Amino acid sequence: MANEAFNWAYDAREDPEAVDKDEKPISIWPEDLSGFREELFAYHTQLLQLSRRLTRIFALALHLPEDYFDEYVKRPEAGMRILHYPEQEHSADEQQGIGAHTDVECFTIVTQDDSGGLEVLSKSGRWIKADPVPGSFVVNIADCFMRQTNDFFVSTVHRVINKSGKERYSAPFFFGFDRKKLLEPVPTCVSDENPMKYPIMTGGEYYRWRTNKQKGTPVEVKATTA
Repeated sequence: MANEAFNWAYDAREDPEAVDKDEKPISIWPEDLSGFREELFAYHTQLLQLSRRLTRIFALALHLPEDYFDEYVKRPEAGMRILHYPEQEHSADEQQGIGAHTDVECFTIVTQDDSGGLEVLSKSGRWIKADPVPGSFVVNIADCFMRQTNDFFVSTVHRVINKSGKERYSAPFFFGFDRKKLLEPVPTCVSDENPMKYPIMTGGEYYRWRTNKQKGTPVEVKATTA
């Protein structure tokens, strides 16, 4: 077994800034674990608030108004996962908890224990260990934000190999913009010298395209003209 996980999605009832508190939640929770949902959502809400603050920092880094992305995060995508990786042998180089991939949304905030195992691919093609730093998060850029910044920010190719000789736990928080919004490059990332690299579509259209691509299912996505 590579890993075991529990996933849950954004729930407007747990979002202090939700625009529609009546939105029906989609996650299914165990009924026999007292406090399980409450504890996880308490942490989820803190990461949601941090993510909204990070979008403002990213906006400034892109030479945009600080509130440029505020409309994109009123109803964000904000799924989370708690993961357990069983012990693997030190010599088992081919045993991967999760193979090389990029994430779909805008960025991922990763909480991990001190076991290590997370590796990122450098520009030179070398795998570099993202060793845990106490009191810190790992933040990985994901595909939607790469498209919106026209490759100014590039998705982080990463994988997990647990060769610590002990169990590993991590909790990635996947933050993305409202899927009804267009994935189009921000104005400061497009010019005559740096033309638009990706067709414009909504976040939802892109997510469906990515999901079907991973499944090997043909899908037609009509690009939206700006």
